[in-house]
Amino acid sequence: MPSFMLIAHSLITLNLFGASFAGAVHSKLPRKVPNLSFFYFGWGLTGQIFAGPLVFMTVVSLYLASFGPTPSSLIVIVNIATLMLLAIILVQSWLGSVKLAQVASESPSASFRRFVLGTLFPIRLRPCNVKRIKNISYGPYGRRNQLDIHSFRKRPMSPMPVLINVHGGGWVIGRKGFQARPLIHYMASNGWLVVDINYSLGPWKRMPAMVQDVLRSVAWVKANISGYHGDPDFVALTGGSAGGHLVALAGLGFDLRAFKPGFEDADCSVDACVPVYGLYDLLDENGAMKGGKTELRDFLTRLVMPGSVTTHKYAWDLASPITHIRQDAPPMLFLHGRHDALADFDSAQAFADSLDRVSRNTVIFAAIPAGQHGYDCAHAGPTPEHLGAVRRFLDSVRVEREAP
Repeated sequence: MPSFMLIAHSLITLNLFGASFAGAVHSKLPRKVPNLSFFYFGWGLTGQIFAGPLVFMTVVSLYLASFGPTPSSLIVIVNIATLMLLAIILVQSWLGSVKLAQVASESPSASFRRFVLGTLFPIRLRPCNVKRIKNISYGPYGRRNQLDIHSFRKRPMSPMPVLINVHGGGWVIGRKGFQARPLIHYMASNGWLVVDINYSLGPWKRMPAMVQDVLRSVAWVKANISGYHGDPDFVALTGGSAGGHLVALAGLGFDLRAFKPGFEDADCSVDACVPVYGLYDLLDENGAMKGGKTELRDFLTRLVMPGSVTTHKYAWDLASPITHIRQDAPPMLFLHGRHDALADFDSAQAFADSLDRVSRNTVIFAAIPAGQHGYDCAHAGPTPEHLGAVRRFLDSVRVEREAP
């Protein structure tokens, strides 16, 4: 039995170390790890999101390795290294919170209390003051054209501004209700009506079917949301990863007929966009992408685009937000982890800079220290300040719009 306990303890210790190491690597190192596997990314994201609980588990492991029935000096050493790595994650996460607190704020000040609570309790249930109406159809394609509406349980005195959330998943997986839950619940708790959508996925549907569905949902919202106490005169878009790409593409290409089959005359313009860790320059026209260009192109060719760049160059240009940069682009807030393992940070920043040089409206790019891809999927680390940054930005756009 002692040998079995030692083996089990060793495996737990190695997993704690692996998560903390991967999380710290993508909190601190100035570049991505070469040949990064998706499994390693998941390990690193786990290390960042659950850093607080992992500290507790490591302390328990350290105690057992020191005073338990199967003491081990090697496990003690690994536990101490794990705690040092978790300290790096937590410090960098706090710096990310400080950065997010500066977005659209006249007196930036990150809340240490919110940071600690988020770190200790990263997973939370839907607030009791938020209600959800499920599986409303907004288009002809079955469950892929369904949406949920989240709103404050008490009926509002005036129409609520609307935020449409577009999930990520590499354009091939994902569904509503799966991502951005902290943001959805937070905005609904603070007087917003949040629409969380499904959309067509590859490889069964190919681009531009995905962005067509996003704009189809915008058209539905503008025509129908008043019946749910929403304000059709203020509609914003947000989404992460593939959702971030689609949000930027829909916000910039809202009037393209190729994106609006069967509803060409519908008003699909939006008042603001908040793309999060997305891809905006699929063919690297800015030349800023540091790595993964070939892998991205191969993946998109196999599962997302109608064909290769060689045979379908027009479709690739059409699907790339950088092609649609325009002076009347809606105000945009880009949020991106500085050491994102999946969506190239430098390419995203270069796109935001290109848009800022042309657009007459506000363009903000916030680089988040310790922000791994998907960092906002739970309440941990910088997520509480992420929520506040999105709300402040959207509120500032509303105030600016309503000003005489």
